[in-house]
Amino acid sequence: MRAIKHAFLSLIRKPTKAIMIFVILFVVFGLVFTGIIIQNSVKTSKEYVRKELGAVVEMRGDYMKAMEDQLSGEDYTKMNLSASLAKEIAKDPLVKDLYITEMSNATNEELESAISMGGDGEGNLVMAASASSSSPSSSSFLLLGSNTDIGMDFANGTYELTEGRHRSSEDQGRDTLLVSQELASKNSLSVGDSIDLTSSVDKQKYSFEIIGIYKGSPSYLVDQMFASLDSVKKLAGTQDDSDAATSINFQLYDPMDIDNFIKQHKDQMPNDYIILYANDSEYKSLTRPLDLISTIISILLVVVFVAGVIIMLAIITIFVRDRKFEIGLLLSSGEGKLRILSQFVLEILLISVLAFGVAAGASKFSSDYAASWIVKNQLVEDKTQDTGGMFGVSIGGATKDEVKIDDVAREFNVAVDKDVIINLMLLSFGLVILSAGAPLLIILGYKPRESLQD
Repeated sequence: MRAIKHAFLSLIRKPTKAIMIFVILFVVFGLVFTGIIIQNSVKTSKEYVRKELGAVVEMRGDYMKAMEDQLSGEDYTKMNLSASLAKEIAKDPLVKDLYITEMSNATNEELESAISMGGDGEGNLVMAASASSSSPSSSSFLLLGSNTDIGMDFANGTYELTEGRHRSSEDQGRDTLLVSQELASKNSLSVGDSIDLTSSVDKQKYSFEIIGIYKGSPSYLVDQMFASLDSVKKLAGTQDDSDAATSINFQLYDPMDIDNFIKQHKDQMPNDYIILYANDSEYKSLTRPLDLISTIISILLVVVFVAGVIIMLAIITIFVRDRKFEIGLLLSSGEGKLRILSQFVLEILLISVLAFGVAAGASKFSSDYAASWIVKNQLVEDKTQDTGGMFGVSIGGATKDEVKIDDVAREFNVAVDKDVIINLMLLSFGLVILSAGAPLLIILGYKPRESLQD
């Protein structure tokens, strides 16, 4: 208790040096706090981007590499997807669900396409493709078949069932369909109706029962129908090929396991033209500014800590040497060296606690300003980059809707949790004790008479 009293009295008697140490500690703690908070926000924002992109990993052909290597027509078979390999990989405990999708086209002479010929031009593009694959008197429809009763587009909320039901075990061996609201409205279809679809491969006609109507299709995909995997294989003529698949997707439990999952299984790919993909390009594009910020802040933190220790060591050394006579008197009066050391360290710690508290409060405002500047000048700039008007369609719903950079900006918060504060406090006070203790140990090595003479 006496040491605390003497520490307070000493600081009051010599406020100038106490204020000097306070200012230095405040600047060091403030910069460190701001850096740590922004680092924490960067990490949170990257996790947000990854989670928004979904916990889906797609096994797909690398067509860019195929074009670069100028593969011949026969060599393109290297990009055929293997359902058996997918089932083996799906045994990984990180995998929640496996979605194997097959695609096929079918025609009907009575149904009308629900794709609008006007608007943004997307409908025109799809209609042109349909017209090239069907006769002028029939409409062409895209069918997707999944190995699961509830397809991935419905499981992840891209599409929503509005009428009827999904397939169940009772539909085994039956040809059933889910159609879009737009297509059902255009052709006055309802649950329980039957429609005939003709295979574009063998021209055979098959009767399908509509068991559900869904919403959520983009305007250029309203002619898309969902059926069982067996039904689509029958239309595509691949019913004898159990390994055939148009799209393969792994739904993981946690989006943050994506990188680890890809790393574990990339060597299982049959060749260099089959890859595991998880919106990597979009994720890297959105997080590239965050990575740059993180690197800069990491360097800043190291510089601040090193510079802070050096400056503190110099200031405290001068602070203690000016009180060498006082130390000699205390030693001459029989005061123990450990008690003297604890008193001086306690003085520095009292200043440190005050500086730490003020810096913690002030860093909230400084990090808010820094985060706002980063969002305005770094993240939002990426949003304005020209995309060339291109859009992507993912068979089987491997990708979610694009992540809006404004949403990422909102998640770029400056919150810091209790554990970060405690760890930072322990580290900072440890550096303060080291800075204060080093010169004191040197001075305490003198004999009382030598201290008084100096």
